[in-house]
Amino acid sequence: MNNDRPYVMCLMMTSVDGKILGEKWGNSPKMKILRNKFEEAHEELGIKAWIVGRTTMEKDFTDFTKPILKKGHQTLDRSDFVAEHQSDSFAIVIDGKAKLGWKESTMQGDHVITILTEDVPDAYLAHLRDIGLSYIFAGKKDISLKTALRKLRSLFGIEQLMLEGGSHINGSFLNEELIDELHQLLLPIADGTIETATLFEIEASVKKKGATLMKLENVKRIEDDVLWLTYKFDY
Repeated sequence: MNNDRPYVMCLMMTSVDGKILGEKWGNSPKMKILRNKFEEAHEELGIKAWIVGRTTMEKDFTDFTKPILKKGHQTLDRSDFVAEHQSDSFAIVIDGKAKLGWKESTMQGDHVITILTEDVPDAYLAHLRDIGLSYIFAGKKDISLKTALRKLRSLFGIEQLMLEGGSHINGSFLNEELIDELHQLLLPIADGTIETATLFEIEASVKKKGATLMKLENVKRIEDDVLWLTYKFDY
């Protein structure tokens, strides 16, 4: 592992056909029990910093709040902003185009860090500063995951990071060989749809190599017929 970035674990739950959580799975009592397995595994692993993509964040956490821009003329340089905070846990999101709206700097007790490109409005940054939400830049127009991870380690002291989707951000990390471990909760569910996203998705135009090899480290059967598979990556 490269010591200038956090050790990255990817935690996801999937159907037996490799699909990630979808609305079409329903809300039956059994399904609700299975959905809770993710949080149970998250707590058991005990990683205090987690990261998701913008789509996952707005769907599951920020409820599609629109970006908030501070009124008046704002001029800010493109330097990283580490806000004052007391938390030792972090909720991190990759939002290169500043599409997320934020009203506060914490989420369920975790200090929020957003990863941006330099091509975002000054008024957006001014609002983040006002509410004490940290941000870092990881590219001029496109996000460099390697830059983002180095800054999370150097600026916030994050040594372990939990990657929690969605499929495209998982695929981006995989494509850059930035995942060290995969924890896959294999649910006793068959999705069967073409539309539902899979665990890792990479556009053919940017995919760097063929299939990625992994080494199976552990198989554990947990309650409700769920398999917890742990893999290490062999890049």
